[in-house]
Amino acid sequence: MNLLINRSARKLLILLILLILAGAGLTQIIAYTNAVHFRNEMVTHDYALAGYLAAQHPELAADIRAAFTAEKSGSEAAAGKNLLEQAGYRNSINLNLLPRVDRFYKANAGASLIYSLIMGAAILPAVWLFLRAHYKKIDEFSGDINKIMEGAIATRLDDSEEGSLAKLAASINTMTASLHTHIAREKQSRVFLKDLLTNVSHQLKTPLSALTMYTDIMRDENPDNEVIASFLDKSENELDRMQALIANLLKLARLDAGIIELSIKDHLLNDIIRQAAASFETRLLQENKTLTVKAGREVHYACDREWLLEALSNLIKNAVEHTTAGNRIEISVEDTPVLVKIAVRDDGEGIHPDDINHIFKRFYRSRFSQNKQGTGIGLTLAKSVIEMHGGFISVESTGNRGAEFAVHLPRLTKL
Repeated sequence: MNLLINRSARKLLILLILLILAGAGLTQIIAYTNAVHFRNEMVTHDYALAGYLAAQHPELAADIRAAFTAEKSGSEAAAGKNLLEQAGYRNSINLNLLPRVDRFYKANAGASLIYSLIMGAAILPAVWLFLRAHYKKIDEFSGDINKIMEGAIATRLDDSEEGSLAKLAASINTMTASLHTHIAREKQSRVFLKDLLTNVSHQLKTPLSALTMYTDIMRDENPDNEVIASFLDKSENELDRMQALIANLLKLARLDAGIIELSIKDHLLNDIIRQAAASFETRLLQENKTLTVKAGREVHYACDREWLLEALSNLIKNAVEHTTAGNRIEISVEDTPVLVKIAVRDDGEGIHPDDINHIFKRFYRSRFSQNKQGTGIGLTLAKSVIEMHGGFISVESTGNRGAEFAVHLPRLTKL
C-alpha cells in the first residue's frame, strides 16, 4: 500500500520530516552550546587551580603556566592519576562533590528535557489531528453503510478526496449501485412472476369451474353407481386441492413481489383465533378431532386482520392434516409486555427430525407423510405473513408426540 497517495498521510509525513529536521538542527545548537559551556567551565576551573598553585608557590609561576599549556606524556598522566587518587579524586567520584561538573550535568539534563518536551509537543498534536480526521471519516463511512444496510440504498459515501479511504468509498458506492440495480431487477421479476401467476390462475379458474360443474352433472346422472361416485369424490377432492393451491400461489406471489401493504389496526386476537378455528369445525367433526382455544383474557394487537387470519388458518390446517381420529388440537395465547405468543399444539404424528429444518420451504413434502393432503405452501405463506408483522414462527416436535407451532409477535416493533 502506497501511503503517499493519501493526501492527509502525505501532509503528516512531510510535517514529521520537517519536525525531525528542525529537531536535528536544535540538537546541533544544544550540542554546541553545551560544548562552549563545558569549555568555559574547564577554563574557569583551570584558572582557579593555577591561582591556587601560584599563591602557594610564587617562585614556580613559569612551571605552573607550562603545566597547563605543555603537552603531557602518558607517564605524567599516570603519575598525576596516582597522586590524585590518593586524595580520593578519581573517575568514580560522586558528581555532587564536583560542583562545576554537577552544575554542568543539571544544565545539560534540563536542556535535554526541554528539547524532548518541545519535540513531543510538536509531533503529538500533528499525529492526533491526523488520526482524528482519519477516524472521523471512518465513522462517517460506517454511518452511511449502516443506512444502506437499513434500506437507504440511495445513500452514497463521500469519495471526492484522495487516498485509500476514498478508494474504499468508491468501491462501496459501486457495490451499492450494483445492489440497487439488482434489487430493482428482482422487484421487476417478482412483479412479472406475480402477474404471470395471476394470469395463469385466472385462466385455470375457468376450466376448473367447468370441471366442477361437469362433476356435479355426472353425480346427478349416476347417483347409484358406487364406482362412478367414488371416482367423482376423488375428482372433487383434487379439484378442491387445485383451487386451494391456486389461491395460495396468488397470495404467495403477492407477498414475494413486495406489493402487499399491511392495514395495521388494533384488533382483538381472540376473535381472529376463534374465526380461524370456526372454519374447521365441520371437518373436525367429520374426522372426529377436537380443537380447543385457551385464552385467559382478551388480547389486543396491532395487525392486519385478514393476513394474520390467513397465517393462523394455515397453521391450524397443518395441525388438522397431521392428526388422526381422536387426536386433539389446542390453541393458546400468552400476552407479555414484550411479545404475544400464539401456540398451535397437537398430539398427532409429530415431525420427523429430518424434516424439521425444511418444513417452511415452499412445496416441501416430507417423504414420511406422502399420504397426507396439502400443497406445501401453507407453512411458507404463514411464515411470510408473520415476518411481515415483525415476528417469527418457532416449531417444536418430539418423536410421535405431536408438534407445536408458536407465533411470536413483538409488542415493541413499529411497522
